[in-house]
Amino acid sequence: MVDTRFSMSVQIMMSLAYHGDELMNSDQLAKTLKTNATFVRKLVSRLVEAGIVQSFRGKAGGIKLAKSPQDISLKDIYLAATCEKTLINCHKKPINKACPISGCIEDVIGEIVVGIEETTKKYLLNKKLDQLMKKVQHK
Repeated sequence: MVDTRFSMSVQIMMSLAYHGDELMNSDQLAKTLKTNATFVRKLVSRLVEAGIVQSFRGKAGGIKLAKSPQDISLKDIYLAATCEKTLINCHKKPINKACPISGCIEDVIGEIVVGIEETTKKYLLNKKLDQLMKKVQHK
């Protein structure tokens, strides 16, 4: 199963950056993402919790960026989208005591996951939302 939380969250953040101070709602974002508004609301709530999106309630409410695009790293978005859980993990199948590989696979994969996550976060820290916006063709 492919996890799209990060890529969808990046697209949400880029849409908000593109619209500047104009408030957007989950229905508008869902149309842009061609997905369910409920899924968008779940992602947006994580972005709000992380302090990188502001939410305004009421009839004229909506969401917008809480910070300038140059102050939002892709690491910020990644951590919000994944709730600090790894996107890669070891399976949870029972250990086959007759198999030496089965007994150590969780430790082996665990080390790999830690390495991937550390490398990913380091890379994403240096990528800012405003850098992504330079690739957008404006109207």
